[in-house]
Amino acid sequence: MSATTEASNAAVTAIAEFMAALNARDDAALYDLLHLPHVRISGEGVAIWHDRAELEETYLRDFYARAGPDWHHTTLDSTEVIHSSEHKVHVLIQFTRWDESDTAIATYRSLWIMTRANGRWGAQARSSFAP
Repeated sequence: MSATTEASNAAVTAIAEFMAALNARDDAALYDLLHLPHVRISGEGVAIWHDRAELEETYLRDFYARAGPDWHHTTLDSTEVIHSSEHKVHVLIQFTRWDESDTAIATYRSLWIMTRANGRWGAQARSSFAP
């Protein structure tokens, strides 16, 4: 297996772990999968978290506000590696937000820029039109 294939697989695995941590409400695991500074570009603007304290203070509060009161969980519907190197992978994903009765709230596509830092893969930046 080539180094870029291994990197691509590890990056996609980290995205799946992020979604699992989000759904489990495992804040610490979720934060561990975001590299800092972390950038999120949405249709409404740009957010940058510079350190772990900022993540812990605002990240999930902002997510719950964006996802809405009916959000229960998110599924990772698809992943497509667009570019990869040993230390950075661009992944186009599609995800769906669901309510408690498993009714889809919304589906979005997003570009995740995954990086390997300090021996672990995490999201460095994301861009989507999701609120």
